[in-house]
Amino acid sequence: MKVLILGLGKSGTTGMVYKVAGGLSNCHAFSGGKPGKYTGDYENAVYKHTYEERKGKNFEVYRKHFANFHYDRKVWMARDPRDAAVSRILYRFHKGILFNKKQYQAYFDLILKKEQTPAAVPFIEICRYAGHFDWPVSKPKVVEEERVRYARMRDFVKNLGDDWFLFKYEDMVTGRFDEVNRYLGFNLKSEAEVPKGTGKDKVVRKKAFGDWRHWFTEEDVALFKPAYRPYMEAVGYDAEDWSLAAEPTIEPQFSSVYVKNLASKGHSNILKRFYDNLMQRYYARS
Repeated sequence: MKVLILGLGKSGTTGMVYKVAGGLSNCHAFSGGKPGKYTGDYENAVYKHTYEERKGKNFEVYRKHFANFHYDRKVWMARDPRDAAVSRILYRFHKGILFNKKQYQAYFDLILKKEQTPAAVPFIEICRYAGHFDWPVSKPKVVEEERVRYARMRDFVKNLGDDWFLFKYEDMVTGRFDEVNRYLGFNLKSEAEVPKGTGKDKVVRKKAFGDWRHWFTEEDVALFKPAYRPYMEAVGYDAEDWSLAAEPTIEPQFSSVYVKNLASKGHSNILKRFYDNLMQRYYARS
């Protein structure tokens, strides 16, 4: 059996790969790379891919891939866009800061201020300093990038056929696997975790949801609601619920400490990822 896991980065795709692989005997797990890179005559295999326009992994690329490569099961991983945005921004410097020290410091200072007084620093201010090509970017540009990203995801999800299963990150975290198990035809290994010592173990942060209520301010709600609402409605999230925490709390363990640890391990994470790719190539040829 060949299983595909596809979703936006920070939507739980990596965790899902290991839960699927743990539920199938003699299953090879492959992550990333060009779609179709790790093809082979396997008894069982699970493939994880992410939608990322910046890296050339757009939906047109995947549509062409699906026309030429058969998967027995296909899962779209969804996550509340607001939580996904927080996770993605905090993950920004996971490759280190060698060539981005000034940008990183400005970004990190804002996170520290956010921890001290959450309501005083809009989340979008941190987003402005997390750009990949320039910084700080304007607020309208931040919002437009999110609007375009989620508009394309909405169009893709709305056109998924009956051979797809839409699985929410929130269901994975709370252990609601009955429906996805029925779709797959086997039981996921629900307790499976991302292995330590691999390039993938750096992705885990909080394994929770609703954190955005502490990170967003009223300004963020006004800016991001129009961008996220269409996708939220298409996937089945409550697009009317934008209530914020009455007393927002940002825990350093899951914000500044997490960010600092990621940045400090940037080079070793790249090496681990390189090792992961070598091992995947080895299994693809074995």
